[in-house]
Amino acid sequence: MVRTKKITKNFIMMIIIPAVVYLIFWILCHIKGVTNFGVGTDLRVILRNTVYTGFIALAVSYNLTSGRFDFSIGATLILSTILGSIVTLQLNLGPIALLLFSLLFGAMIGCLSGLVYTLLGLPPMVVTLGLAMIYEAIGFTITKGAGVKLIGNYKLLVWSQEPYVYLLCIVIVFILYLALNKTKFGIDTGSLRGGQEIAVNTGINEKKNAIICFSIGGLCMAAAGVVNLSVLGTVTPELGLGSASYMANAFLPMFIGNILAKYFDRNTGVIMGALTQSIIFAGIGKLGVPSSWQSVITGMIVLVFFAYSFNSYKIVEFKMFKEKKAKAEAALHKGSVL
Repeated sequence: MVRTKKITKNFIMMIIIPAVVYLIFWILCHIKGVTNFGVGTDLRVILRNTVYTGFIALAVSYNLTSGRFDFSIGATLILSTILGSIVTLQLNLGPIALLLFSLLFGAMIGCLSGLVYTLLGLPPMVVTLGLAMIYEAIGFTITKGAGVKLIGNYKLLVWSQEPYVYLLCIVIVFILYLALNKTKFGIDTGSLRGGQEIAVNTGINEKKNAIICFSIGGLCMAAAGVVNLSVLGTVTPELGLGSASYMANAFLPMFIGNILAKYFDRNTGVIMGALTQSIIFAGIGKLGVPSSWQSVITGMIVLVFFAYSFNSYKIVEFKMFKEKKAKAEAALHKGSVL
């Protein structure tokens, strides 16, 4: 009975943020006379954007939560999708091959980034900036700047459609849940997040953990790339660190995910954060808010969650203080009665 109550409470806490945000925008849209928010096609777009943004946020979170900012993830998305598409087309294979090849290349590129970072021993921001430019140049050179175009090739472009996009999300999040919560890698990751120096002194291999995190980030970016390719029908190479824009919408889902992690799992929390952000973007669009203000509103929301995540311990301290005060007053009252 207690376990059932705990599971129910945790489930409610996981969905409460996107549910409340959805309700707020639903009311605002209906006040303005907009009745097609969050239903039908609009809901499908929200869910598809959730998967796409969620994968990117997961890729960022595996390194950033350990103090590593990976600037190369956007270039990883582009290059892995280009390579996966080229191999699939040359071998005349189907959508599953497109996905698997892209994921393989994404994980390999991420692993390479991790190896370079651990071998050079330079700050991750410096290393990944250089790698981003290299990956961008490779993608541009391979395709001669034209990218890969699959427009009209509906046989391959299935990974943004129902139910495939949802199945892809469920499978990847489930695998990441097992990796983060049921393996030595997950235990080591939690220890390193709590304090790298102490964790390393206890025998945890920080370099090995970093390489795995980079590999997971590459895999998630490749998955996002396949979804994006299925929506647009094309993937275009970037130069001059233009690929860095892919991570722009990753931070709000990541912060929400860190807050919700204590109720179930960080990976699921990030997806709930991505759902929240997709609802916000859809609601703002339906209300006719200019795109410039969308960035302002998103930035303000990120600041709010950022402030909460860094000061949440104060709320816990306040609750503990109140409980101790109440116990002390009760004991004092009991003593005075005696």
